[in-house]
Amino acid sequence: MHKTRPAQITSPVVSLNGGQVKAIPAAVIAGAVGIGIALALSIASGGGIKRFLMTYLASYCFVLSIGVGCLFFVTIMHLTRAGWSATVRRIAEIYAMCLLPMFILFLPILIPLLLFNDNTVYEWAQPGYSAHGAEVDPASLPPIETLKGAFLNPWFFGIRILAYFAIWGVLGYTYLSRSLKQDETGDKTITAKLQGLAAPFLLLFAVTVVFSSFDLEMSLSPLWFSTMFPVYFFAGGFLGALCTILLTCMYLQRSGRVTDEITIDHYHDLGKLMQGFVIFWGYIAFSQFLLIWYANIPEETFWYNPRINGAGWKPMTYVLLVGHLFIPFFLLMGRTLRRNKTLLTFSAIWILCLHWLDHYWLVMPEYGRTLHQGIHESFTFSGLGMIADIACGLGMAAIFIALFCWIAGDRALVALKDPRLGQALNHEVH
Repeated sequence: MHKTRPAQITSPVVSLNGGQVKAIPAAVIAGAVGIGIALALSIASGGGIKRFLMTYLASYCFVLSIGVGCLFFVTIMHLTRAGWSATVRRIAEIYAMCLLPMFILFLPILIPLLLFNDNTVYEWAQPGYSAHGAEVDPASLPPIETLKGAFLNPWFFGIRILAYFAIWGVLGYTYLSRSLKQDETGDKTITAKLQGLAAPFLLLFAVTVVFSSFDLEMSLSPLWFSTMFPVYFFAGGFLGALCTILLTCMYLQRSGRVTDEITIDHYHDLGKLMQGFVIFWGYIAFSQFLLIWYANIPEETFWYNPRINGAGWKPMTYVLLVGHLFIPFFLLMGRTLRRNKTLLTFSAIWILCLHWLDHYWLVMPEYGRTLHQGIHESFTFSGLGMIADIACGLGMAAIFIALFCWIAGDRALVALKDPRLGQALNHEVH
């Protein structure tokens, strides 16, 4: 018979306990070195600054999507009153709060766009570009093309980016600050208020995710469009967030922090969510491809051409199909597999690697685009270039970890006085 635990924290250490003092400088240095290597090797490989900015954007979107996914995790846990998540939700709250300072990391992309638009990664901001594909009289364009031209405006783009991060910052700060205040006061009404805010917050979240995915990645190919792209972005981001939360919990337990509050049943539930969103990501990816393939309209199919037929990209497409969908699907299928910590850790690391590759696959083929023509040249894979890309991804991940440690500080990594703490501590998966 299961023995009911009292709603009390029993772990001797439930914070980083000063560990961030060493972790933050180490992570910042690792991040700076990784990004510096990426810059040097991008130039050495002949790609120049633009190639560096492209790989920087791919890795940036990778970590950004994880932060966005963690924000969704916190929101949906409050909305559904998921008591089991009370002991893992604080970790997601801290990662979600990382979104606000991540605006600074976007400045290397935003500043060239606003001030030196001939060096930007976004084709639509370059001098002489027309959404119609050539120099034309704006009055002769169809209304939709005129609207697209007004939307893809550097300063309007900058305002939207600022708005996304401001909204994410307000949402993340509200959740984290209210939760920390509850640790001090034990006020149960805070949970009720956060639950009431979850629905309007979710609407704001949805709007920002839709338009930010359009702006950050889909607008790299301004003549292409897909209404399913934001869902694709969200599915991958939430999957990455689940993996990041799981790996963070594993590390904290292995290092003697938050030892008793997170049980195998919590990992089991995280594993189930991971498998569910592996399937959901695959479903959305296939649905987007199927609709475009079936219609066979040149205005839509050109985006897939380099990714399916291009040298180097075709194998990567199959790697994503097998590695991002089928392998984790089988790894996470059975109850026994989902309760194996070693296998869960491997699965989470594997999925995160493929999640980075997914954003690389979304962004980097646009580097070979011929200006104004919507035609992709062959992207040249080189040893130096690939090392630069991997170094940039690792560097960006290191900075994300530094942000987590900085925001976490010596704060509790578990909601100490959450009214549903007892549910989380006594959570069992049957």
